Order: sequence, then structure tokens, then C-alpha cells
Amino acid sequence: MPDINDKILGVWIAATSPQFFTAIVSPILLGAAVAWHTRGQIVWGYLLLSLAAGVLIHAGVNVINDYFDHASGVANLNPAPLTPFAGGSRMIQQGLFTPKQTRRYALVLLTAGSVAGLALVYVAGLPLLWIGAAGVLSGYLYSSPPLAFNYRGWGELLVGLNFGILAVAGSYYVQTGTHSLAALVVSLPLALLVTAILLINEFPDHTYDAQAGKTTLVVRFGVGPARTVFLAIVTGPYIIAALAVLSRLLPAAAIVVFAPVPLAVKAVRTLHAHVNNGVSLVPGIRATILLHTSFSVLLVLAFLIRI
Repeated sequence: MPDINDKILGVWIAATSPQFFTAIVSPILLGAAVAWHTRGQIVWGYLLLSLAAGVLIHAGVNVINDYFDHASGVANLNPAPLTPFAGGSRMIQQGLFTPKQTRRYALVLLTAGSVAGLALVYVAGLPLLWIGAAGVLSGYLYSSPPLAFNYRGWGELLVGLNFGILAVAGSYYVQTGTHSLAALVVSLPLALLVTAILLINEFPDHTYDAQAGKTTLVVRFGVGPARTVFLAIVTGPYIIAALAVLSRLLPAAAIVVFAPVPLAVKAVRTLHAHVNNGVSLVPGIRATILLHTSFSVLLVLAFLIRI
């Protein structure tokens, strides 16, 4: 049996693998970059504290999601998930932690992240508390009874809200003490792209999710309509970016976000060609993750160069 340090390391790696990590880091960096573009400065200590709070809370939400997926039985129905997004980290199934230890570990991570968040509230102001509280509470209730939003067809909306709008808005507010229309607009493409990551990973799991009563978008709409929804979600960020550049809500340099369009095309084509073949869907899943990451990085850079 692995010792406790091995278990903690294993769970931490499962909770903060790169595709999870970039989902929260990207919007926090983007909020700070928008602040730099409008105010000409970044308070680096606040940014580092924001990243620490975001990563800890995200990790806690991932772990508690694994706990409730085990409790509901959906994790046991899916014997061989393709990725950490498809089927979860399976830390309980692999014997890294017992269910009770997993729940306790999640609460430790959420508490640590919340403490970091409260430190930010102290320096940035009370309005940040409502942003942070909304993120932590909705993240916990994403899979937790009695609401369990991801079992009721609201999971995708919450993921977009937390890893797009709230994360960017919170990061921007920490830096400036104000809200911004530009920060809201630039958060929308990230919200859509992180939702696209979740959605494409729901296709291999949809049979098991349906058996467990987990109403994802794929389960709710069916495979065919859900493919169309994925196309719309992947296309949306480019429509928003083009309109925002034309209306000068985004800097002209933000046009660089069109560079990874081939990744979007690859993801859509792969999904349409291999929607019923989980293994063949993996390149499309990877393309979607890379699309989110590259789009985010390019958008951050566009604000940092201040053109």
C-alpha cells in the first residue's frame, strides 16, 4: 500500500494535471492583463495570491467531484475513461484515497483556497467576496447533493461561468478595485472554450452518464444535436473576438487569436467523424484543450503589448 505522502502526491497530480491547471490560470492571467492594458500596472503579489486561490479551489472542486461521482456510481460504470475530463481522475478506484479521505482532502483544498481568497477580499474590497463565494459555492454544488448541477443539465453553464466570467472579473477586480465591460467581453470566449473542453469529453461518457442519471448536454440533446452545439460553442469565441476588435473593446492585436483556428477545425471534424469511437476522438479532445490554451495565451499577450 502506498504511504500517505504518495497518496497526497497522487491525488494532487490528478487534481491539477495540465488541462485542469490551465483552465483556471488562463482567465486569472487574462483579468490581470486587461488591468495592465487599462491601468498600466500589475500588482504581482495580488496576482500570485489570485493564482494560489484559484488553483487550490479548482483542485478542491475536482476532488469533491470525484467523490460524488463515486458516491453516485457513475465512476464505477465507466471502466476505462479516455482522459481526466472523461470519467474523472479515478483516484478512489485506483486506491489512492478512500471515499472518506477523498472528501476530507477536497475540503482541505477548498478551505485553503478560501483562506487565500479571503486575504484578497481584505486587500481588494468586499465586492470580491461575492464573486469568490459564487465560485466556491457553485463549484461545490456542481456535483454535490442536493443540487448536483452537473446531474441536472447545468454543469456546462457553471463551468463556463466559473472558468470564464467569474475568474476574469475577479482577477481584474483584485488589480483595479473596479469592474470593466472589456473584462466581461474577453471572458466570454474563455467561458465558451472551457465549456467546449467539457462538452467534447462528455461524448465518450454519455452512455454511462445516462445510466447513472447524469444529464449532461450530450445526454439531454443526443449525440447529433450535441455535435451542432459543440460547433456553435467553438465558433462563438471568434465571432465575439471579431466584433470586439471592430468595436474597439479589444485591442487590435487581439486579432492574433485567429491563429489557432486550425485547431478548432480539427476538433470539429474529429468529433463529427468519430463521435461513436472514443479512442479516435482523443485527437479532437487534445485539439480542443490546445485551442483553449493557445487562444488564452494569445489574448493575454494582445493585452500585454498594449497596442
